[in-house]
Amino acid sequence: MTKKKLLIMLIVTICTVAVSVGATLAYLTAISATVENVFTIGEVEITLTETTGESYALIPGVTVRKDPSVTVKGGSEDSFVFVKIEETNGLSNYISYSVAEGWTPLGGSPGVYYRQLVKTGWDMSYEILKDDCFSVKNTLTKEKMSAITTLPTLTITAYAVQSYGMDTVTDAWQEVYLEFNP
Repeated sequence: MTKKKLLIMLIVTICTVAVSVGATLAYLTAISATVENVFTIGEVEITLTETTGESYALIPGVTVRKDPSVTVKGGSEDSFVFVKIEETNGLSNYISYSVAEGWTPLGGSPGVYYRQLVKTGWDMSYEILKDDCFSVKNTLTKEKMSAITTLPTLTITAYAVQSYGMDTVTDAWQEVYLEFNP
């Protein structure tokens, strides 16, 4: 065998080995599973209801049923729920009532009470007045009632705001109150 033929066979063998090795060489690769994020709309939804009416007679010594309640709709985000109870024309001279358990007075905001709620999948209702009633004072006389020139009122308003992003309950109250009372 000549040197030339030997050299050609050697080159062919090297090329065959190189092609074989190159063809079987593979890189280590991978791909992850896909993660899809769906963005829903967060909300806080409440209702304020009362089934006992809007007008009440002042009869001394009588306890009267009054059942205002706040319902936080299922799916509402974690939130602060507030009730603001406003009396006009000396109402506290004629009746007495207590706020139901679970409501905390908001310091520095007379007549404002709150509770902090966690998101649930169902509606949650909370009574506002203890035992769903008020009492007309037994010290109220016919003469005192005759002196009433402008009828007293009790107004209850409910507010709610997400708790996420709120540093304090006072910040939450300011945010929601200013939103609806600019």
